[in-house]
Amino acid sequence: MSIVVDRPRNGLLGRVSGLGRAAVITTTLMGVMVGGVCLYDDVARVSAVEVIGNVEAADVGVRHLADVTEGEALVFVDLEDVIEGVTQHPWIDEATVSRAWPDRIVIEVVEHTDVLLVAHQGLYRVNGEGDLFVRARSSDLDLPVLTGLDDQLVERYPAVGRRIVREGLVVHGAVRDTNPDLVDELSEIHFDRQLGFSLKLRNATVIDLGFQPPAEALDRLALLRESGLDLSSPHEVDLDLVGLAIATPVAVLDAT
Repeated sequence: MSIVVDRPRNGLLGRVSGLGRAAVITTTLMGVMVGGVCLYDDVARVSAVEVIGNVEAADVGVRHLADVTEGEALVFVDLEDVIEGVTQHPWIDEATVSRAWPDRIVIEVVEHTDVLLVAHQGLYRVNGEGDLFVRARSSDLDLPVLTGLDDQLVERYPAVGRRIVREGLVVHGAVRDTNPDLVDELSEIHFDRQLGFSLKLRNATVIDLGFQPPAEALDRLALLRESGLDLSSPHEVDLDLVGLAIATPVAVLDAT
C-alpha cells in the first residue's frame, strides 16, 4: 500500500500558477471596463448643449464657439477645448464646462462687467480691469464715456493708453465712493494731456480735477455740497487747487 501526499505548490510552479490566475482576473476586469466604456459610448451621446449665466452673449453664439457636435460621444468631448472656444466670445470672461448624464454638455459662463465706454477709434466697452473687450454702438450711451485719448499717442505708446484708461477707472471709482448720487449723472470723463481729468455731468456741469488725487479732490466736492452747493443746475467746479474747491454757476459765467 502506498500513500500519496499532495504537497502544496510552491517554488517556481506555484508562482507561475498564481501569476496565471492574476492574469485571468486582470484580463477579465479590463474586459469589463472596456465593455463598460463601449456601452457608455453607445448610450451617452450629446443631444443638447446647455448655456448658463449668459445675458449679453447669445446662446447660439456660445454653442457655435463650443463646437460640440450633436451625436458626439459624451465621454470623448474635450472640455478644455470647449472652454478655449467659448472664451473667445468678447463678452465671456470665464467658463466652466461639465458633462451631464446621459446626453448634455453644460457650459456655465461669467461675463465681463462693463464700467466705462472708451472713445478711441470707435466706442468700446471697458471692464473693471481696464480691458477693452467689445465694440459698443453709438446708441449704447448707458455708461460714462472716457474721452481725450490721442490716437497717435496710443498707437505709438500703447502702455500710455492703458494707463489713462486705468486712471479713468480710478476717477470713476472715486466718484462712486465720495459722491455716489452723481454716478448716474456722470456722462463723460475727459482726459487732457496738459490739464488732467475733468468730469461732465448730464446737465452740463463741469468738474475739473486736474492731476489731483481724485478721491481727495472729490472729498472736497462732497463737503462743498454738504455746505449747500446744488449741482442740479449747471456749474463749473474747480478742484484742481490743493485744499480748495471753487464752484461757479454756469449762468454767471455766461453773463460775463
